[in-house]
Amino acid sequence: MNTKSTSAAGPAPRRGGLTLEIVRDVEAFHALQPFWDGLVGQMHTRSPFLRWDWMRLWWEECRQEARLAIAVLRDAEGVPQAIAPLMLARESDPARKHLVTLTWLAGFGEAHGERLDLIVPAGREQELTPQLCRVFKLLRNECDNVRLSHLPEESPNTRHILDVLREAYSRAGILNRQTCRIINLPASWDDYEARHNSKWRNVLRRRRRAFTSEHAGTATLAGERVPLAEAMKELRVLHAMQWPSGISSFTTEASWRFHQRLAEIWVPQQRAWMPVLEADGKVIAILYGFMERDEFFQYQTGWEQSLSKISPGKLVMRWAIDCSIQRGLRVYDMLPSDYEYKRQWADGARWLLDLEAFSPTSWRAVVFHTLRSLRRWFPSRRGAEAPDVPQQEPGAAQSSAE
Repeated sequence: MNTKSTSAAGPAPRRGGLTLEIVRDVEAFHALQPFWDGLVGQMHTRSPFLRWDWMRLWWEECRQEARLAIAVLRDAEGVPQAIAPLMLARESDPARKHLVTLTWLAGFGEAHGERLDLIVPAGREQELTPQLCRVFKLLRNECDNVRLSHLPEESPNTRHILDVLREAYSRAGILNRQTCRIINLPASWDDYEARHNSKWRNVLRRRRRAFTSEHAGTATLAGERVPLAEAMKELRVLHAMQWPSGISSFTTEASWRFHQRLAEIWVPQQRAWMPVLEADGKVIAILYGFMERDEFFQYQTGWEQSLSKISPGKLVMRWAIDCSIQRGLRVYDMLPSDYEYKRQWADGARWLLDLEAFSPTSWRAVVFHTLRSLRRWFPSRRGAEAPDVPQQEPGAAQSSAE
């Protein structure tokens, strides 16, 4: 197999076998557009966060000082067969800001993806993934460490990535393992309700009756009764009610520009849905999520806190799940963070991995790892004077349902 690095999307050599190319500039990145989503649609992993629109808009709005390092496997005709969406960047974490990190494209910063992976057609991972993973060896001297967050544990690519990191880097392994609660969707809402106890069913039904009879409530989707632009404005206001201290990165300026642009493209295409609840003549709850083939991904929500007695957050989830069932979807994924309300609604789970490895040639990596080891060692020696405090599970900032 041949290898080349390019700053332009030139033709691949006309010869047998596959050629590994490293795309480093925007023109070459854009030249991949005609092939990108076709390959994503063939993957074993289902993820809207790997789609072309997400990657392109993230690069335009959120990249800061990141540099492209996208690996592409091309056939003898120059047609991409697999893609490793990678970049070289620095994290915002003060402890890591001095490290040049090889990571997923859109893997850091605002509006980062929640399920990221190598783009390899299902059934060809054994053939293509080891060849694609050569990029980690080729870029080893350009980075201090590798950080691949939110890699689906069930992906056929996972073991191949771990193998090459353990071979070419030091201290390679799984840094974090995060749970994503999922609902395996049945054929009808009645079937879904039947999974829960009578108390759960009765409380939800009582709140829905109050919503419709006492508040003249209606359920719809953004773009129907409520124009998309208005729905987005309402979502930002309602979401901010759950984060009065400004913790959520969802409504920061760069992230918000990203999502406004994404929604303008994806809502008309039915790739993004925004289930909306109206009551007493105003919007009281909105859920924002994405559809990828036969799965729905709940991304963010917002609701009117003054109506907490009827639980608009739960009611808009009910509506989103019902919409997913009506469209014949198979899975409803609530993404990372393991709040209690997710456990109550879900009947299954799957896992996302954060992989980490360090370049053996980087002195900055040695210093970072040494200091981190010391920080972990000293608290354990203080015993009762400094008891261990469980850390919050990493993941996207998402508000819990009321």
